[in-house]
Amino acid sequence: MTATALLPPERPAEAVTGLLLDAVHAAGQRLLATWPGAGGRPAAATKPDGSVVTDADLASEAILTAAIRTVAPGAHIAAEENPASHHCPGPDTMVWFLDPLDGTRLYLNGSADFAILLSAWHAGRALLSIASFPAAGIVAAARNGTVSFTPSGPPPARLPVHTCYCDPPGLPGVIPADLSHLVDAYESTRALVDVARGHAAGAVALMCGHRTWDIAAPAHLITTAGGTVTDEHGAPLHLTGCDVTARYLVAATTRTLHRRLLAALPQELNPCS
Repeated sequence: MTATALLPPERPAEAVTGLLLDAVHAAGQRLLATWPGAGGRPAAATKPDGSVVTDADLASEAILTAAIRTVAPGAHIAAEENPASHHCPGPDTMVWFLDPLDGTRLYLNGSADFAILLSAWHAGRALLSIASFPAAGIVAAARNGTVSFTPSGPPPARLPVHTCYCDPPGLPGVIPADLSHLVDAYESTRALVDVARGHAAGAVALMCGHRTWDIAAPAHLITTAGGTVTDEHGAPLHLTGCDVTARYLVAATTRTLHRRLLAALPQELNPCS
C-alpha cells in the first residue's frame, strides 16, 4: 500500500503531504508562540503518569488531528494527549501515530530540542511520516519511497554516533576513528532524524517510557533515506499498537556500522532507572 491509499483517488499523495506540512507548520507556529526560549509562558499541568502537558501540546494536537481527519476521514489517530485513542485497533487498521510536542519538558526549559511527529502505518508498515523541529527550522518528510529534508545543508565534517539515555561501555571500541561519539547531545528524536538526514552516522537509544508515536516517524525517515534501524536483536520495526517492545533502537547509515553498534550493546539489558 502506498501513501496514495490514504485518500480517495482524487487526492494525489503530493496534495496530502502538502496539506499535512501546512498543518505541521501551523502547529509549530503555535508551539513557538508560547515557547519559553522566545519569552513565552505556556500553561502546564502534570498528567496522572507524572509527565507534563501544556496548553501548547493540546493546541498542536487539535490542529494536527483536524488535518489528519481532512485527508483520512475515519482513520484511527493514536495521539499522545488523547488516552482514549491508545488502544490497538487491530493489525490491519490504518493508524496515524501523533506526538504534537515531543520533548515537553525541554520545551518548557526553553530548549530548541523539541519536535512534532506524525506517521501513518498500515499492517505494521510505514506509509507517510513528517518530523518537524520548529525552533531549529528542520522539517523532514517521507512518502512513497522518497524523503525530503529542509534545510538540506551539508553535514558536519566529522559525523557523530549518538547514544541517548545510555552509554554502552563497548561502544567506543567499535566506532570508526573518522567518526565522533556523542552521549546525550540530543534527545533520541533529533539524534534519529539526524541519522536519516545524513548529519549523524548512527544512533543508539535506550527505550525508557517511549511510545510508538515517539519512534514511528524517525524510523520511517531512516529507512526511506537508505539507512537501517532495528531493535536490539536486529529485527526491523513492525509497528501496529502504541507500545514499544524494543529495549533499544539501533540506527545507522550503513549496515556495517549498524552491525558494530548491535554488537556493542550489553548482553544483559538493564531496565530503565
